[in-house]
Amino acid sequence: MAAIPILKTKALGKSFNGGLETNTGINDVHIEINEGEFTIIMGNSGSGKSTLLYLLSGLDQPSTGEIFLNNTPIHKLDEKAITLFRRNHIGFVFQEHNLISELTLRENILIVGYLTKQDRKVVQTRTALLMEELEIETMADRLPSQVSGGERQRCAIARALINTPKILMADEPTGSLNSASSKKVLSCFKKVHKEGQTILMVTHNPQSACYGNRVLFIQDGKVIDRLVFESQQGAEQRHEVLLQWLRSLGW
Repeated sequence: MAAIPILKTKALGKSFNGGLETNTGINDVHIEINEGEFTIIMGNSGSGKSTLLYLLSGLDQPSTGEIFLNNTPIHKLDEKAITLFRRNHIGFVFQEHNLISELTLRENILIVGYLTKQDRKVVQTRTALLMEELEIETMADRLPSQVSGGERQRCAIARALINTPKILMADEPTGSLNSASSKKVLSCFKKVHKEGQTILMVTHNPQSACYGNRVLFIQDGKVIDRLVFESQQGAEQRHEVLLQWLRSLGW
């Protein structure tokens, strides 16, 4: 069966006005993300990784070019329309969990589901299932301050998945976590990907990148190369292949 692009860009660009100079954050990016892929974005600091992800998610608007998600030209949507579109089609996990401190973990997930037209009982059932799947069901009634950083981030993943998004995006989701918590969070991504979830994740960590099946390398705002892992490659082999590839790109 032919791959189905769920997200694609054409000549995507983003410039920033910095006083007397205009800085180019993203420059002429053409990419396609297929349904069911787990794609990684890597690059050196300041290369434009997060800027690209924010554009693709509709959290920022491009200066030039086009973005199509599920055949919708999101670059043409106004602020209200893009907010509704993100709510229904895009899940986003930030480096900092961004949970509401006064709400329990369960409530942080429920509130996002309640913003849609879904039946409340359906939202409640899916919340319970996600919390169980991500192994945070026993702390459902705790506040974010009462759980670990990894548990907060797993709650943030559940929150991002509550509305069954077409694509799950994550910006350095393990950047502030220790190695044990990072592994649990990445295992959650791996689990939902196996269930068919399309994922696009920014990371600077080669070990984290090995959880994906394709890596895009961005430099000076451009995607300059791509690496596709072989399905039979184990974690160690992927890590070795990735490091060799990154070194060849000057990483």
